[in-house]
Amino acid sequence: MTDNDPYRTLILTPPTLPELDARAFMQAGKAENTLRAYRAAWREFAQFCELHGATALPASPASVAAYLVWLAGRIKPATMQVKLAAVSFVHRFAHQGDPTDDESVRVVMAGIRRKLGSAPQKKAPAIFGDVALMVEALPDDLGGKRDRALLLVGFAGAFRRSELVGLDVGDVRFNGATMTVTVRRSKTDQEGAGMRKVIPRLDSDLDPASALRTWLTAADINSGPLFRAVSRWGVVGRRRLNDRTVARVVKDAAEAAGLEPRQFAGHSLRSGFITSAALAGAAEWQIQEVSGHKSERVLRGYIRDAGVGGQAAVRAAFGV
Repeated sequence: MTDNDPYRTLILTPPTLPELDARAFMQAGKAENTLRAYRAAWREFAQFCELHGATALPASPASVAAYLVWLAGRIKPATMQVKLAAVSFVHRFAHQGDPTDDESVRVVMAGIRRKLGSAPQKKAPAIFGDVALMVEALPDDLGGKRDRALLLVGFAGAFRRSELVGLDVGDVRFNGATMTVTVRRSKTDQEGAGMRKVIPRLDSDLDPASALRTWLTAADINSGPLFRAVSRWGVVGRRRLNDRTVARVVKDAAEAAGLEPRQFAGHSLRSGFITSAALAGAAEWQIQEVSGHKSERVLRGYIRDAGVGGQAAVRAAFGV
């Protein structure tokens, strides 16, 4: 790097948020993951402005539009929208005019969407048949028992990855005909009110409660994190898994089952339950009781993706 390198200042002296530290963000009522994304996005925007001799706060609509043009082609439009939301949030939080509301910024963003496309590339839902194949392909060792429980419980409860790995033994109650799982905090429950998911015991080899009990007994876990790492030598760790491990478990199980692992992710268990339940004719309110969706619009998006309404319309049109 030479003294004349325009990126020298950008790398050596990254600007910070003026009067907007992490504690201020945390008091803003946003989810932790959202705040993390906003902080990273704002830091990048502030660096972009400094590099081009512009003011980040308050920023001009021209600076925001130039930033979007710079981002175009580097990242997906959906990710660009998150970065734009971060710029908007910081300005509103600092009681400054929101430059992202300017018509010129909207026109530039709309043009980028038209050129690059804005349809999200969603991972495939792991419907019940997929999960059954994944579970059957697992080895019968300690790691396999853990993954079996993780897949079946994750699917049956339509858990988010963070919810699943955040569970403790004390959050689960086996009540004969049912298993009750308490989610103490989730993405849509930042106040910590909690949610209980009641999963019925199933007369099946794929019973989630039986799989979970088998894992806890084999791993000799009586308290603390529910799902933990297992070493290659069969030693169970003390710390809980992270949400990225859920994605790895799903992908590895998919590959072992002969499915295409790149089509699946950790979220595939949650979307797979919703898809399977909708295809089986479950009512929206019944699905929502398990998934915990606050927004019916978001839930219906999953159901539309499953093609439930479209299939019903085709049958009606053909009189079958």
